Amino acid sequence: MKNYLAALLLLPAAIAFADGSEFPADATTPSAADIQQHLNGKAFDIKLGDGSMWHVQYGTSGDYDFKSSKGFADHGDWQAQDGKVCSKGTKIPYSCNDVRMKGNDLYLKRDSGEVVEFVEAR
Repeated sequence: MKNYLAALLLLPAAIAFADGSEFPADATTPSAADIQQHLNGKAFDIKLGDGSMWHVQYGTSGDYDFKSSKGFADHGDWQAQDGKVCSKGTKIPYSCNDVRMKGNDLYLKRDSGEVVEFVEAR
């Protein structure tokens, strides 16, 4: 009975992680400097839950280029804050999104609540 109750208590967390709305366990809140170092001058491919892809190139002077596999593209400015990446494009409004790190992996919580992983483009 105790094992059954424990399983029921853990079920909401497992469902939340499975649907991509929670950061991985043991992920930590990075400093602005850590985020800056991780993103500056690099390109990332980000797979969304619906199977579409984003490609984001972060410039070293605070600029970014964004392309979606669905045909949408934008560019604008970005900055790192403690635990957040903030950006404003020419089409995308200003937004700050929570980020977490687990090891060298960076995760971002989208405005929709979906958590996505930044995978460095090679």
